[in-house]
Amino acid sequence: MNKTLLLIHGRSWKPPEESLRSLWLDALRWGLDRDFPDAAARFSEVTLEFVYYGDTSNCYMESAEGKPYVDDTDSRRHTLELLKVYSSNQFSKRNYNRLPGKESFKEGAADVLSPILSFFNLSETLIAAVAPDMREYWNDESFYGTEVRRPMIKPLKRALDREGSTAIVAHSLGTIIAYDTLWKFSRYGEWYDYWNRKIDLFVTLGCPLGDATVRENIKGYNACKERRYPANIREWVNIAAEDDYISHDSKISDDYRTMRQYGLVESIKDYKIYNLSLRGGKSNPHHSGGYLIHPRTVKILAEWILE
Repeated sequence: MNKTLLLIHGRSWKPPEESLRSLWLDALRWGLDRDFPDAAARFSEVTLEFVYYGDTSNCYMESAEGKPYVDDTDSRRHTLELLKVYSSNQFSKRNYNRLPGKESFKEGAADVLSPILSFFNLSETLIAAVAPDMREYWNDESFYGTEVRRPMIKPLKRALDREGSTAIVAHSLGTIIAYDTLWKFSRYGEWYDYWNRKIDLFVTLGCPLGDATVRENIKGYNACKERRYPANIREWVNIAAEDDYISHDSKISDDYRTMRQYGLVESIKDYKIYNLSLRGGKSNPHHSGGYLIHPRTVKILAEWILE
């Protein structure tokens, strides 16, 4: 098997690299064992690249929130163990509605207010309040965006150099980092040798790329015609959880349909799921573990492994 899987985590505080990598792989392996044993047996043959920028984001969050970093690996492990109790057919609306501490108003409010706030140039203020590191990512006076993109460059280059099949699974801010890096690899002259090399599968989890303000700040937004978009994605699958306010605009296919019209991507598909993660005894629909272990994510990954 000549397949490479790039995994890139999301925003906010993060455990040490090895701890977070272990949690991600545990979630994916558990889901594959549960639903697709044949794919699980071949998962060890896939070349894995874990893109980690948590050291940079932790440093920024300490400054932004004025509190020291705390390793929450044990809490994340507990969340994952609770998710392992569910069978594949139990990731349902019924079980989701039974979770304590749901805050669905956040998604609804973001969905309604985002276009309005964007029109009045207030959306960035809102984003800075709920996700300061995401706002910092496109701050022209900061090196934060450059610093968190840097860890993805070498793994992506290695994957494309192998000339096999490459998949990217990205969460939250990681989806923006991946998108921007892919755009640079297909549009910047320094990456000319990679312009015609594509990844086969781009899976975005809890993705904010549908948000109006986010779209205005990603790479290529001010470019003309097809140059606005990356040209190196074959299939894009977007998965958004109910009540995940980071991905409140849960449909990517309508916002990026021009990519299909230009022939830059073969397909863009959207799926809505129920994330059953509990953090601190409360529902957390944005948590990566609940996305990774979900039957929909696992099915997409299994199909890519076995194809």
